[in-house]
Amino acid sequence: MDGLIKRFYTTGHKIQRVTVTEDDYGGVVETWTDHLTVDGKRWALSGDKKLSADKETIFADYKFATAIADIKTTDRYADPEGNAYEIKFIATRTRSDGTGHIQLDLEMVR
Repeated sequence: MDGLIKRFYTTGHKIQRVTVTEDDYGGVVETWTDHLTVDGKRWALSGDKKLSADKETIFADYKFATAIADIKTTDRYADPEGNAYEIKFIATRTRSDGTGHIQLDLEMVR
């Protein structure tokens, strides 16, 4: 099954992690840095297929699939073109042999 998914993967997808610091005036500064570079497949959901990840109506307008990796909902996904997406939900699909993939529900932020 992995081969069926991976044959559609492209390179250059980034998972970014935030570092929070304080500036000279006591303000909060968020700095996003690359945490991982992964191969994967991103696709847009059509307007009538946008997802609500839970009952609080958190909408996602893109999905991204990749190999199982250290990715958290507090991270951010950046596509090869440099667009950033908030990770709304992560679903892990694992088979009995330990292989599988994860699927991220995404919402574009810039």
